[in-house]
Amino acid sequence: MGIHDILLQLRSAPEHSPRWSIDAAISLATTLDARLSGVVCQIVIPRVSNWLADKLVHANTLIAEENAKSRESARHLLDEMTTRIPAQSRGEQTLIECTEFAMSRELTKRARSHDITVVPIDEGLDIAFVVQDLVFESGRPIYLLPRSGGGGHRLDIVTVAWDGSRAAARALADALPFCSLAKTVRVAWVSGDNDKTMSGSAADICRNLACHGIEAEAVDIPADGRDAGTALLADCKASGTDLLVMGAYGHSRAREFVLGGATRSVLASPDLPIILSH
Repeated sequence: MGIHDILLQLRSAPEHSPRWSIDAAISLATTLDARLSGVVCQIVIPRVSNWLADKLVHANTLIAEENAKSRESARHLLDEMTTRIPAQSRGEQTLIECTEFAMSRELTKRARSHDITVVPIDEGLDIAFVVQDLVFESGRPIYLLPRSGGGGHRLDIVTVAWDGSRAAARALADALPFCSLAKTVRVAWVSGDNDKTMSGSAADICRNLACHGIEAEAVDIPADGRDAGTALLADCKASGTDLLVMGAYGHSRAREFVLGGATRSVLASPDLPIILSH
C-alpha cells in the first residue's frame, strides 16, 4: 500500500494559509507519485445577536467586512491551487464554509477519504484544534509541513519514534511508503522518558522493517530530563533527519481528546516535516 491520494488543508482567516504550502504539497505529491486534492476552509464569523453590542460598536458591520476579506482570500487560494497543481496529478479543489471551531469537523469528513492530509505550519497560524481533531477523529495520518521543511521533500533520513505503544505502531504502519523511499531509517527510543510504555523494542521494529525490504538502525536517545517530544526534535536536528514519524498521544476528557505532552512539544516548534498518527 502506498500514498496515492493526498489532501492539502488551507484556511482563509484570521491569517490565511501560506501560499508556499501549495508548491510544497505539489512537491510531496510528485515525490510519492500521488494525486493532490485541496480543501480551503473559508472562515465565517457569525453575526452577534446582542442588539446593544451591535449598536455601540457596529459589530455586525465589522463582522461583515471580515467575512468579505475571508471570502476573497479563500477564492484566491482555491484559484491558486487549481492553477498550480499539474493536471495529471490534480484532484478535487473544494471550498467549504466553516466557523473557527467547526473548521476541523468539516475538514475531518474529507480527510477520512484520503490517504494522508497535509497541514501547513506557519508563524501566526494556530493549528492545535485542527491537528487534534484530524489525528483523533479522521482515522488517517496527517503530515505537518513547516516552511523550513517544505522544499524538495528529501527522504534521505527518516526517524521513527518508537516506544512500544499502539499509537507508535499505527504511525509506523502509515509511514511505510515513506520509509521505503528513504536512504536511512532510524528507529529512535527515548530512554528515561516516564511517559513511554515498555512493550516491544526498537530491535523488534528493525526486524519487522527488514521484512518489508527496509534496512533500519536502532537509536537510543537519552531523555536527560526532557520530555520525549523535545528530545526527539533535538535528535532529529543533530542527525539531519528529513522526516519524523511519531504516534500522537492524548487523553480523553468529557469525550474530547487533549493532546499529550510529547505531542504538544512537537507541535510547538517543529522545523521538519512530521507524520502524526493515532
